[in-house]
Parts: sequence; C-alpha cells; structure tokens
Amino acid sequence: MAIMPSKYTDEIENSSYTWRVFYMSRKSKYSAEQKLAILNELTRSNISEVAKKYAVGKKTIRTWGYLYEYQGIDGLRSTHNN
Repeated sequence: MAIMPSKYTDEIENSSYTWRVFYMSRKSKYSAEQKLAILNELTRSNISEVAKKYAVGKKTIRTWGYLYEYQGIDGLRSTHNN
C-alpha cells in the first residue's frame, strides 16, 4: 500500500513558515567570542564594511549588539545545540 501525499504537502513545503523553521534551526557560524570581536571591530570601521568582510547582514550585527548590550556575552551564545 503506497502512502499518498496529503493535499496540503505542497502548501506546507512552500510556505514561508517552513523556511523560517529550517533557517532558525541552523547552528551559528560564529562563536560568542567571535561575535564580540566583530562588534568591537565596529569602533574602527563602519557597519557596512564589517558586514561585508564577515559575510553577515547588518541587521544581524545590530541584533548581536542589542543582545550584548542587554544580556552581555551570554546573549551572544547560541541557544541551539545542533
């Protein structure tokens, strides 16, 4: 007996929610210490140059800055254990 795909399979596979779930579950490319070093580099360069150098979005760098400002180094640590 073959298992027939649900009529909702395509809708689920192509939804933006599915993409976000996969995206959010990826392990961070940088450790907390590396993120802090990148943030410290902002004192010498502008955010566009730093983002391009490390292939990280400007929004991501800003988020790291907010996390560090309010939670310290623990805010930069990954919450995923992939």
